[in-house]
Amino acid sequence: MEMILKCFTLVVCLSLCVFLAGGLRYANASDVVREVTLTLPRTPAHDEAVRLIISAGVLPHGSSIIVRTMDGEIAGVVSPFGIRPGQPAGSYTIALPNTALKDGKVSVKLEVKQEGIEEVRPPNEQELLGAELVYIPITPFD
Repeated sequence: MEMILKCFTLVVCLSLCVFLAGGLRYANASDVVREVTLTLPRTPAHDEAVRLIISAGVLPHGSSIIVRTMDGEIAGVVSPFGIRPGQPAGSYTIALPNTALKDGKVSVKLEVKQEGIEEVRPPNEQELLGAELVYIPITPFD
């Protein structure tokens, strides 16, 4: 009987700890980010840079889409301001670091950060309408 009481006490204590901790939560990287890989149509010329254009749809008020390289470096943020509720946020051009271009491809991680919520999440289909690569001419500084 004493053994049953000890086991019962242990189960109750563990349940209380899980409840107070907010439940057991496990999230891997694919649960909180969306990975996008795009293929470059050609190698950029010496006087060109590659940019990423994000087409953002309807975002919750105060939300931003964070664009990161695969190593976690922030490349840019889609942070709409003054958009009417229910309207698409539009297109945003993100400058990419050279580390984002590998083997003719560009891979980025996208995550949504909502105002007042600590955790990030992947953008859904209504929030991320598309992503494309463009070449822009650059002039080197001498």
